[in-house]
Amino acid sequence: MNISDYQGLNILNVLKTDDEKWAYTMNWEQLHINYGDNVEWQRLKEQILLCPETREYLYAKPGPVRYRKGSRPVLENEVARVIAGCKTDRERVLAILVFIRDLYLHNGKEIPEHLKFFGGSEEVLIAKGENLCECVGRLMVALCEVMGLPGRIIMHLSGHITCEIYLEDTWVWFDPRCGMFYVDENNKLLSLVELVDNREYVKQQPDWVKEYVSKGQWTYEQREMANYRHHMSKHEVHLYQFYSLEDAPKYNYGVKTHRAATDDGLFVINKIYAKHIRGIWGDEF
Repeated sequence: MNISDYQGLNILNVLKTDDEKWAYTMNWEQLHINYGDNVEWQRLKEQILLCPETREYLYAKPGPVRYRKGSRPVLENEVARVIAGCKTDRERVLAILVFIRDLYLHNGKEIPEHLKFFGGSEEVLIAKGENLCECVGRLMVALCEVMGLPGRIIMHLSGHITCEIYLEDTWVWFDPRCGMFYVDENNKLLSLVELVDNREYVKQQPDWVKEYVSKGQWTYEQREMANYRHHMSKHEVHLYQFYSLEDAPKYNYGVKTHRAATDDGLFVINKIYAKHIRGIWGDEF
């Protein structure tokens, strides 16, 4: 198998329906309008489609993290503060999840005008109180890498970005924007493919898992419905983006103001994207 056949723009050759292909194309266009030639858009060229041909490759055990201790001191200090007192890797990752989940609160204040822009380095995302899924997915992978755990970002074509972290000898799915993850009946943390294979897990979670969902933005029931109907559905298209802080020199971490993105047609492209998503999901979307 040549993995590049299932990567970047080559994915258009693998997608089955016209609506999937149009949604994939509009996803690229939307992120480019949102961020310009920034890391959020640049990663799309490297993403890999989850399909029967790539599943074994994507769910193999990863190599050790490449992060060099001391290279990002601000992030290291933040991670040390967040995980202080945690005794296990599960506790540490869940502490990072909660930290990122609540960044939008920005110390209880509205984000100031000079911080209303899209994108930025991980340090900038923390400073401004980031809340967009594409950015906080990247941030969680980065902070877990600082802690010593591999991760990757996941694009759900229906319109959301999450991530997986390699934890407890398996890949584990997390939604850092919403504060979500899932366990099975034995308290094992679940990967995305395990949830897609048996999405009934989404409706079978204990109360302690539900307590992690962001209280100020959604109810647990709202996020449960979104995951069950869309992100863990057999109709969903999942795209995996490996990311390491060690690759920072090849990416652009510039920012784009909300005004510039709007002027470039962000809300126009959003409507076109939504149209093709509805073509995939029909009345469910």
